[in-house]
Amino acid sequence: MPWSLQWQLALRQTLDSGRGLSAFLSRVSIVGIALAIALLLAVQSVMNGFDREMRERILALIPHVQITANGTFTEWQQLQADLKADPAVSSLRPFVSADGLLMRGQTVAATRLTGIEVEALLAYGDLLMPAVTDWNEQSLVLGAALASRLSFELGDRVTFILPAGAESTYAPLTVTLTSILDSGTELDEMLALVNRRALLPFITGPSVQAGMAVQLHDVFASGDWRWSLYQSVPSHLQVTDWRATHGNLYSAIQLSRDLVGLILFIVIFVAAFNVVSSLMLVVTDRRKGVAMLMALGGRGRDVAVIFFLQGGLIGFVGAALGAALGYALASLAPDAALFIERWLNVPLLQTDVYPLSFVPVDIRWQDFVATSLIAVALSVLAATLPALRASSLPIAQTLAH
Repeated sequence: MPWSLQWQLALRQTLDSGRGLSAFLSRVSIVGIALAIALLLAVQSVMNGFDREMRERILALIPHVQITANGTFTEWQQLQADLKADPAVSSLRPFVSADGLLMRGQTVAATRLTGIEVEALLAYGDLLMPAVTDWNEQSLVLGAALASRLSFELGDRVTFILPAGAESTYAPLTVTLTSILDSGTELDEMLALVNRRALLPFITGPSVQAGMAVQLHDVFASGDWRWSLYQSVPSHLQVTDWRATHGNLYSAIQLSRDLVGLILFIVIFVAAFNVVSSLMLVVTDRRKGVAMLMALGGRGRDVAVIFFLQGGLIGFVGAALGAALGYALASLAPDAALFIERWLNVPLLQTDVYPLSFVPVDIRWQDFVATSLIAVALSVLAATLPALRASSLPIAQTLAH
């Protein structure tokens, strides 16, 4: 049987606009595959977005490796010079941090105040609203969520109570809120930045630490790099990396992404199983036509090829429609989440629970290609049993009945 005739018969059985059972079952199978692929790709794109934002937004704002010491360590300049010579280091940011209490009328909130230089502040770029033009000892930057929770506005005087000297001694630090950092991440819940010089009088306090924030070119090499640094610095220095504070979060995002992908791939397997049952019904419905075709000289191999082509067409059309629908769903996901938030007047994602306050999307063509190829391959594989069944139909018995 010529290839063109096999293709024509497979195309007619799959996409015939008539009311035949074969075309109806094929359309049902196509819809099942399309919906499964669309859901998989849309959810994968959202999980990819969380992964990207974790790497490019959150990890870009926090130190990749942090070196801290009490106020008695004085060799920071030498350590900074040694670290600058390391090709793995992208930038260095000296800082002073202190645990304290933030007061707002009768409201008191525990926070960690970090003193940085103006060079480190510029790394936050467009996230600062408004941009800071004069970073002095009276300047303060708060995270958007923290400022909103305590009802602070630009220009407000803010008082921090910090430990000073003896453990039972505390002193106030009053600064002016000059800018708000809105990163849309969980960092906005606790971020409080002042000029590093403003915290130097408190350096001898029991919970005040001086340190060096190290940014690496490869954030995922921080574990090995931290370990090698720890072996070369004095033992009283504490060396930690971002995995100590955000490692569990990143692992949870990766695990959720893998589990969701696995679950939705199972949905595609179920849709492929639907192709098996549909084509088996098609074999039953078209048994007379198959028998007549073989009686006219067709071979079992020709009939099997027709059903394999039909399975491939179901997978291809379903994958194409599913990819288009998945792209549309992924593209509309952030706007849909924003619409639901405004409609219900309730935020879907809050940074005190989730790492981000918005729905991120990262559409990757590799996911679309790989998922579509898998769907087509499963559909062709699902056609194996119906093809073998159709090719082995008894001609005489079928025509007699």
